[in-house]
Amino acid sequence: MGQCEKFYRKLPKDFAFTPLVCDEEQFRQVSNLGADSMQMKDLYQPLKIMYFHGDTLVSYHINCYCPPTLGFNLNWNFNHQFDEFPPATTVPLEGYTVTRAKMQSVFPEIKGDLGYTVLVFWTNMLHKISKSEIKTVYKNLKKFGHLNDAEVYLINNDIPLSGLVTQTE
Repeated sequence: MGQCEKFYRKLPKDFAFTPLVCDEEQFRQVSNLGADSMQMKDLYQPLKIMYFHGDTLVSYHINCYCPPTLGFNLNWNFNHQFDEFPPATTVPLEGYTVTRAKMQSVFPEIKGDLGYTVLVFWTNMLHKISKSEIKTVYKNLKKFGHLNDAEVYLINNDIPLSGLVTQTE
């Protein structure tokens, strides 16, 4: 059993999600969806949470905007953003042109049949932080009754990140 399968088995049984694997080209394509260098830098981050309502990005969270906690983790809910649905965005969305349709062009598996689509980019390289990231999304969907009417995609990006690690060594 691979690392991703082991990771997924530890998630709550009532958490419906579609697992996807991101390759280096898809990772580059996602980064290039940014309208400027700052957006591209944000989209290049390894851990991202994106909530779309229909085609519109309504909530966006990335690892570098989250403060660290004790025990090498991140506080995804540091301003109680996930205490509402959809969560209050951490990343200012003004000027962002990222849409669900653009993400579907990178990941054709994304259906977008339901009102909300949630994309969670995670990696085994940051296992503990990824686990808390996904747990934050799960708790938010469960608390507000959206476990069954939001499409969730857990997008593993170990492949492009392992390439980046190799390039820097």
